[in-house]
Amino acid sequence: MLDRRQALYALLGLTSFDAAGQITLSAPDLVASARTRFFSAAELSSFRTLAETLVPAFQGRPGALEAGAPEFLDFLLSQSPADAQRIYRTGLAQYAKTKDLQPLSQPWTPEEPTDPYARFLRAAKSALYQATLNSRAWVDAANGRGGSGLYWLPVE
Repeated sequence: MLDRRQALYALLGLTSFDAAGQITLSAPDLVASARTRFFSAAELSSFRTLAETLVPAFQGRPGALEAGAPEFLDFLLSQSPADAQRIYRTGLAQYAKTKDLQPLSQPWTPEEPTDPYARFLRAAKSALYQATLNSRAWVDAANGRGGSGLYWLPVE
């Protein structure tokens, strides 16, 4: 059974599995950190551009921007281990320079990409998509279309 920290790491697409098929984590609990944000203003702007490209609004459903996914992931990454932060920081820097999404056109495989930039794009796409689908904005849009009306309230 996954604990809350494991679920958050899975949301970021930064999980790995041991020989028994269990999720392994490599970082201590950083919840007590006073840091509230991970990205600089320029990095968050670039991440928002990436989010809008990867998960756009479609047919009345909100995209990542409308769902607040970049801001949520900014907070989540501020509480993540250094290796996860490094993947996002270096990958986003490369995206800001090149705007290259070519690695996402490669066929999906269960193995993590060996290229760090491809690994970042895969993790970011998955995390942005999951954060969007699990947002209140997404559920509210679904309710207007006969959705279930279910929503996971944040832990206070």
